[in-house]
Amino acid sequence: MRNVVALVFGLLVSFGFAFESVRGADSQELNRIKGLVGTWTGEVDHGNGPEKVTLVYRVTAGGSAVVETYNPGSSMEMVTVYHDRDGKLELTHYCMLGNQPRLKLTGSSDKSVSLELAKDSDIEKDEMHMCALTIEFESEDKIKQIWSMNMDGKRTKGPAVELTRKP
Repeated sequence: MRNVVALVFGLLVSFGFAFESVRGADSQELNRIKGLVGTWTGEVDHGNGPEKVTLVYRVTAGGSAVVETYNPGSSMEMVTVYHDRDGKLELTHYCMLGNQPRLKLTGSSDKSVSLELAKDSDIEKDEMHMCALTIEFESEDKIKQIWSMNMDGKRTKGPAVELTRKP
């Protein structure tokens, strides 16, 4: 029995390494997002006064994706999944508006990552949706998210969400 367990474990480890090598190296931007793993808190003001927000980042799918959960367990919960496609960072945002805009990397530096709506996304031009995101990396434990939304065919910049990593 012990030999069977060792064999199964060995096969699983081997398959894990095989999948890693087939997948290829992650982009620098995805690795930046992986560095956000943990729980982050902050406040955002949508015009009705400051509201507390919590974001949780976790790596999934054998290290090929990062799941960001906004206000987990609440009626405002949303999920954003970051991953590489053809070596470049993309995300799909599962929005409480009921749509799933897909954003592609448009800019990157040591201090920020910017993504905008992919041209081949299935979002209608006049449909209300999130159309851009910039994440500013202020320090290892402080980030700022700036989302933009499309409303009635016009892009509007949302309020910045300043977040601090919980210890």
